[in-house]
Amino acid sequence: MNIQIQAYVSRALALVVLLVVSASLVACPTLRARRAAPTQRGFLGDYSQLQKIKGYDAQLLYINPDARWTDYDAVQIDSVTLWAGEGTERLEPEDQQMLTDLLYMAIHDELGAHFRIVEEPGPGVVRLRIALTQAKPTFSVPLRTITTVIPKTLVIGTIVGLSLDTANTVGSATLEAAVEDPITGARLASAVDERVGVKSLLSANMFKTWGDVNDACHFWAKRAARFLAREGVQRKPGAPPIPD
Repeated sequence: MNIQIQAYVSRALALVVLLVVSASLVACPTLRARRAAPTQRGFLGDYSQLQKIKGYDAQLLYINPDARWTDYDAVQIDSVTLWAGEGTERLEPEDQQMLTDLLYMAIHDELGAHFRIVEEPGPGVVRLRIALTQAKPTFSVPLRTITTVIPKTLVIGTIVGLSLDTANTVGSATLEAAVEDPITGARLASAVDERVGVKSLLSANMFKTWGDVNDACHFWAKRAARFLAREGVQRKPGAPPIPD
């Protein structure tokens, strides 16, 4: 009987541990902003007006104070540009295409759920130009290398709160974006933002080459939808609520 009880307790404890780990994977954030200011690669041209604005996620942001956002009810999305820079210049052509497609589809699908998407400029249309200026894959760790010995870099990074931005166990990506009036050419807003994967032994993206970059693309897509709605661009009829 004691053996049966011990076996039962062992299985129960194993189940509890599994549930805790699973909950941690779901609840833990997978991205954060890089602590240093994001590198400006030249896509936007003029960066003089960008700054950190309280209440917005982007690290550097400009919002035209004279923009009449409520005059707009449609969005035109330019094809995504991949700029040569750290982490992109040596990518294989198929990876370059995959990354631009990934970011474009994330933006298109998220904005399309809330706003009218158009292909041509016109009255009431905001034009969104986007560039991926840096993309670093997550270091792929083969499962067979995982042992009971935790790599020293992981221990250090976890203890000091992810201070090692250049560690090879996380991916990162940098975006530059501009919102413009395609008729007048006026810049309504622009942003530069860099996202870095959260280095954690519980992070599922440790085993995905482009997992952190994929998360960054979807993060930016959701923030773009929230930004346009917050500033006053008219949403399409029947659009679902935009989560905070």
